[in-house]
Amino acid sequence: MFMIREILGYCIISAICLLGMAILYAPVCFLLRNRVQPAKQLAYFLFGACVIIVLAATVIIGSSKTAAADRSLNLVPFQVFQETWGMPELKKIAQTAANVVMFVPLGFLMPVAFRRMRSFGKTTLSLALFSFAIEFTQYFTGRSADIDDLILNTLGGILGYLIFFAVSRLFWKKRPRRTNRACHRSVRKS
Repeated sequence: MFMIREILGYCIISAICLLGMAILYAPVCFLLRNRVQPAKQLAYFLFGACVIIVLAATVIIGSSKTAAADRSLNLVPFQVFQETWGMPELKKIAQTAANVVMFVPLGFLMPVAFRRMRSFGKTTLSLALFSFAIEFTQYFTGRSADIDDLILNTLGGILGYLIFFAVSRLFWKKRPRRTNRACHRSVRKS
């Protein structure tokens, strides 16, 4: 129950932030309505909003509360499952789940918003680098930097990409290749 309450809290805060950003983005959407398709604008907005929410949750919130002396660095993979860090077991599970869940929307929305990011490798590498940048920044803002967070965030991005892949196979059928018939006709006539 604690874990559900903890993750639900993150989701509610994210939804409130998303609503606020939507209100701020509405004038931009109105101005771009004739230049960019509404579906594309929605994909850009949701991806940008998710990036801002992730940055707020990982870098901005809590960085002013901690001193540089309190920072820690963990470069041993999967230590999160072995150490307690004085944290109750349910809190540790909630933190682990939050690290995965936080990147699932990014893994889904990145290939939706950006056509060039539709390959598994590009999406995974981009999200792993984004997670690395977050962990690197956290270390210098007095928070902990953890290889486990990098692994879990990347795993969440991969799960999001797999959801994108499954949805794209179900709903977006490949269009048959068009041949340039006019070109073929002119070749035949000559």
